[in-house]
Amino acid sequence: MKYIVTSFLLIIVLLQTALSQTAIPKYEFRGAWVATVANIDWPKNRNASSGEQINELVTIFDRLEKAGINAVLFQVRTECDALYNSFYEPWSRWLTGEQGKSPSPYYDPLEFAISEAHRRGMELHAWLNPYRSVKTVGDYKIASNHVSELHPEWILEFGKYKMLDPGNPAVKDYILKVVTDIITRYDIDGLHFDDYFYPYSPKVSNEDAATFKKYNAGFTDIDEWRRYNINSLMASIYNVIKVINPRIKFGISPFGIVENKYAGTQGLNSYSVLYCDPLTWIKDKTVDYVNPQLYWEMDHDKAAYRKLLPWWASVTKDIHLYIGHFSSRFFGRRESGNKDELGNQLRMNRETANVHGSVFFSSSSITAANNELADTLKNNFYMYPAMTPLMLWKDKTPPLSPVNVKLTKDSSGALLSWSTPEPAADGELPKKYIIYKFKANEELDTNDPRYILDIIDGERRRYRIQSGVEENTVFVIASLDRLNNECPGVIVKVE
Repeated sequence: MKYIVTSFLLIIVLLQTALSQTAIPKYEFRGAWVATVANIDWPKNRNASSGEQINELVTIFDRLEKAGINAVLFQVRTECDALYNSFYEPWSRWLTGEQGKSPSPYYDPLEFAISEAHRRGMELHAWLNPYRSVKTVGDYKIASNHVSELHPEWILEFGKYKMLDPGNPAVKDYILKVVTDIITRYDIDGLHFDDYFYPYSPKVSNEDAATFKKYNAGFTDIDEWRRYNINSLMASIYNVIKVINPRIKFGISPFGIVENKYAGTQGLNSYSVLYCDPLTWIKDKTVDYVNPQLYWEMDHDKAAYRKLLPWWASVTKDIHLYIGHFSSRFFGRRESGNKDELGNQLRMNRETANVHGSVFFSSSSITAANNELADTLKNNFYMYPAMTPLMLWKDKTPPLSPVNVKLTKDSSGALLSWSTPEPAADGELPKKYIIYKFKANEELDTNDPRYILDIIDGERRRYRIQSGVEENTVFVIASLDRLNNECPGVIVKVE
């Protein structure tokens, strides 16, 4: 920024302030996982009324917004169930206390979460567990239309844990059908998978031997076949998204260590235990982002964050890299460790090329009352609004600028109003609007997030400004599409 000043000392102070503040980027993924399995984040009470659950979810979104979060990863499929109106799977017991029982009075949590996110200018990514089918056998009654009841031949069993068999072609078709249903009927911004592929413990041994014999696709190495099954499903999902709605982002959150040889770690080798192969997804560009769970301290003796982060950044140059942080551990009620740990990680993220943001597990670490992490984010790292990073390989055509823009000053401040423009060349209308505010004589630098006043839903046509409406104040309003391509802004000035 450039101020007209006469004092050399003031110039120095302003320059130092600018250098410290502009480290906060205009584009940054600031996400939070809202976990529904085991009622980790929401709903805290699966026997609560629909109204109570709705109010609780509104509070979660309010607090995430206040902390500066711009993307919510909302878990809607925990164990081949649904926290949405699924055509194929039963309602989740984590929502109503009984698998297969719909909310009463009826509401659709995914539909409601999308509306709450979008009216705040936030993204909503639908988070699915692709393979887990029964988290703990015997804990509850399975619905008659659950896949484990309808197709027991599709299931691998590991003690009390059941999962869909990735090697069965019918399973792949089934998951694609579930995904297609969601991306066709819901206005989501992203589709998200977590790290539950093959189980952590016990490691798969001969449970899928019969499947391998029947459907080996020419593979002689069962480990390579297992990875192929997962990789081919991820590629198929990406292709389905491209056909149905190519503006939907697809991302996966793998375990933070692929193989120990890459970053000098000594932890679980997910490549050979979970059969997780993110390097292939990255190479083949069958995901738009990876979000590895780097849940360890900077100098952890077996999995140091300062070792893992640069390695992930070095292999993700053609897609986005967002880092998963274990914020519930570092800011949990029982945590006695270094409270600066998470801040140090966020600073390292911003200092490392190819790191495009963070996601926090879980949202309760931010939304709990009197929350220290929420204050830390808002007062330090997320002082200014940010848009999720551009994905130019998906879309780079900006929407048209808003029309009939007017600024009307009144006794309450000022009212900014506008009309929706015509569709852009790619047929898109504005999904959001971004509003900037500049004082008199300030350079109109819309690349500097300090000047972002707000990012609002594209359904709005009016914006009330209640303070700071002095003479010669300048406002700029620009249209954003779903992927945050930004049009030239329209300038209006307080006379």
